[in-house]
Amino acid sequence: MNMQSQLQAAIAAAEKTLDDSSVASPVRGAANHDDNNALTTGTQNTAVGQNDDDQPNWQPVADVVVPIVSKAVKITNLNEKAFLMQVNRRMYSPYMHDKEESINFGAGNVTKHLFEGQDNLVKETNKAFNMVYKYVNDMTVPWATGVRLLKAELYLEVSTEFRNLVGVANRAVDKLAANWDAEVQQDYNRMLRIAQAKGKPNIANINDYPDVQTLRSKYSIGVQFMPVPTADGFDPRLGMTEEHMASVNERVSDAQANVAKYVINQLLEPMSDAVKKLQVNIGDKGSIFRDSLIDNMVEVADRMGRINVSDDPVVAERIKDLRSLVGTYANNKDVLRNSQSVRTKAVSQIDNLVGQMAGLV
Repeated sequence: MNMQSQLQAAIAAAEKTLDDSSVASPVRGAANHDDNNALTTGTQNTAVGQNDDDQPNWQPVADVVVPIVSKAVKITNLNEKAFLMQVNRRMYSPYMHDKEESINFGAGNVTKHLFEGQDNLVKETNKAFNMVYKYVNDMTVPWATGVRLLKAELYLEVSTEFRNLVGVANRAVDKLAANWDAEVQQDYNRMLRIAQAKGKPNIANINDYPDVQTLRSKYSIGVQFMPVPTADGFDPRLGMTEEHMASVNERVSDAQANVAKYVINQLLEPMSDAVKKLQVNIGDKGSIFRDSLIDNMVEVADRMGRINVSDDPVVAERIKDLRSLVGTYANNKDVLRNSQSVRTKAVSQIDNLVGQMAGLV
């Protein structure tokens, strides 16, 4: 059997598997659009490709999906199952305000970009610091500006990896400091070439670059773990008023509701990207399929399942739905790459789930 025949056989087998699997109806009540474009949902599983006319029991989504926006998500004992995590990070900024050029410009500030490009140790060091920040954001959910909510059971894992990444970042600072004079000279020469080309010699200024001690002082990163506040957790000697207690309860309630919205929005982003990409017919411009399209959905479903501190059953069910949906496609990426019919099915299924989730935020 030649490669073409093997591919066709694989596609046929995968299509049959997808037809017979739960992916054909990844969630109970998958959303569809009737002839009037009204969003509706079914009370029984529906195979992709069937017409709405074949399903007599359609109801509006609002009648069967419990909203999570209209009231605060119920989270019990949040202070016992999560911590607050605040990362304080400082980095050297390669952007320098040019006072003279700003005056000459006369219509705003002019900023010079030192160490432009990616092939330099400043960008390498800043990237290492950004990786610490990204990791923390990936493993937590928002609480307030600059403060994240960390699931208690992830504390050991996150704190250990945080220290590892901080070690990488600090070693990058050491490497940058050890090579600072050479890095400065290389970038200053670049600025000289720009200055000569523009006929503005003041653009290149060696004083724009800090000395190595000052450079080191511009880099730091630390973390603080704090308990989630509760109205009854304050020392009574502080004289907490009813207004203060109500304010604390309101903050916790708002944060709890925002956890659910955040998780759903994180799930929606890669799904919407997948729908947009897979809607392009095979052979048309922009139709190239990359595995990351499915991998991103798998990753976000797994991550949200781990970091979610919401007790809301709707949120948990939507995470489960996405895991179930992308699980089969994750094992049939070549079919998505080569079969238009499978792509069409995937678009319908993912879009249905997007419709359900979008109604929750």
